[in-house]
Amino acid sequence: MTANQTKDTINGICGALDDLDLVNAGNMIRQTIQSCMDNPLSVVELSLKDAATRRRNAIYERRLRLSRLEGAVDLSNLLTYKVRQLDVEYIQNLGRLSFVRDRRNLVIWGNPGTGKTWLAQAFATEACRNGIKTRWVTYPFLCRELHRLAAEDPRRFEARMAYYSRFELLCIDEFPNSESADNGFMMQEFFNERSIRGFSNIIVGQSAPAAWDALFPVKSFGQSIRGRILRNAIELEMKGPDLRLYKPES
Repeated sequence: MTANQTKDTINGICGALDDLDLVNAGNMIRQTIQSCMDNPLSVVELSLKDAATRRRNAIYERRLRLSRLEGAVDLSNLLTYKVRQLDVEYIQNLGRLSFVRDRRNLVIWGNPGTGKTWLAQAFATEACRNGIKTRWVTYPFLCRELHRLAAEDPRRFEARMAYYSRFELLCIDEFPNSESADNGFMMQEFFNERSIRGFSNIIVGQSAPAAWDALFPVKSFGQSIRGRILRNAIELEMKGPDLRLYKPES
């Protein structure tokens, strides 16, 4: 390929990037080529990789802010003490988020301090890193928010229901508890909307799914909610001691 042909090819690549609304990447290549013509196609490759990395990072930062997570949690920091009885390979496979792509739910349950919330936050962080629209919320807050809006302004209530329904991954911690369980009908409607959309939920709580019915004053509401969540769901029980108190042997 002659120098002129190479130049025409690069200009064509930059023009295509402009047409794809990737003007910054095209300009980056043009600027770099002006200062380095030793191996122009290599410069194009490096510039595109750099532009792609910047774009991914920008999307990740936006997704992380939108998620309302307090901060990023990395699955590589998982504590693998033997006493926890973890299937590390299985958890790492879950961290690849195939369950989200397959639109399945994940239910994480176990005793206090066993790392349920931390693990769910790690999965949520990875979802943000993969550009997945993710939202973190506690079940008590969610119930209080929807109950207040339903009483004050039905239109805002409907808008908020639609807001939560649009997330590809919704992570609900502290599910369920006695404080919020009396909103059974409303939450039945909420999970029905999520089920219709077909998006994934990560549900985190202390109670085993088999015991959820008893946590709702009206048993049928509990059964309905459980059915919607557990249909085609993955269940993960976290075992071991309270990690906030556990002192591993040195």
